[in-house]
Amino acid sequence: MSNKVNIVYPAEGGVYPVTGPTGSKSTYFTASFGITCDGDFNAEWGFDKQPIGKGLFYDQMSAQFVFKLSGGDHIFWVKAENMEEKVKFTLQ
Repeated sequence: MSNKVNIVYPAEGGVYPVTGPTGSKSTYFTASFGITCDGDFNAEWGFDKQPIGKGLFYDQMSAQFVFKLSGGDHIFWVKAENMEEKVKFTLQ
């Protein structure tokens, strides 16, 4: 098994919301990720510089959640031990 962090959503460079009114001051936004590692690992995830969740898992973890964000440019990141994945996206 290879160690890997995989952000499923949002997509790198994406502009959101995909449908709905533009010019929103804030949006409830869905994010999803999966992590595969051998053994026990700690994970942490968040938006921009703000951590919003963490967990302890064995071999694999997946999560999907909704979080309220302001409009503008953001970075969604996931860290697990020495691995990190991040994507930049924009909320209009």
